[in-house]
Amino acid sequence: MVSERNCMHTFDPVAELEKLNIPVQYLPLQDTLAAWDPERCRVYCGLGLHPIQKRCALTHELAHITLEHRRCAYGDDSVVTIASIAQEREAEMWAARKLISVVQFAAAQESGLQPSVIARELGVTDRVYRARFLAERLDETRWLGTELDDSLGLPL
Repeated sequence: MVSERNCMHTFDPVAELEKLNIPVQYLPLQDTLAAWDPERCRVYCGLGLHPIQKRCALTHELAHITLEHRRCAYGDDSVVTIASIAQEREAEMWAARKLISVVQFAAAQESGLQPSVIARELGVTDRVYRARFLAERLDETRWLGTELDDSLGLPL
């Protein structure tokens, strides 16, 4: 089992958004959990989300703000570009790094538990946990100066 000490959910995206004076407006959203609106300088969050979904979605939107993304991959006009998809991936990995520390990630890997169980214990969605794998591989690749090797067995 992943150590309880390592699983403390310390990152609070709502508090971080408050520090930036960015309001969160709760609405009945369709086809998305949350969205950053740079024109109105606010984040929209779906009503009735599970606390884990809410935490992960708001951290993802905070990533778009921090990384100064101006366009989501799935905007109102449904235009999806390679650049916008790259922004979504970058935001998801940023969020995963914020929500799962290196120590937590290492402990999770040593636990031998199923990814969905680990994600739940870490207080993140399965998607964010998978993004942490991608982020770790990307960080390691940059650090080592090597290319990604698909034989490493990244869980999908």
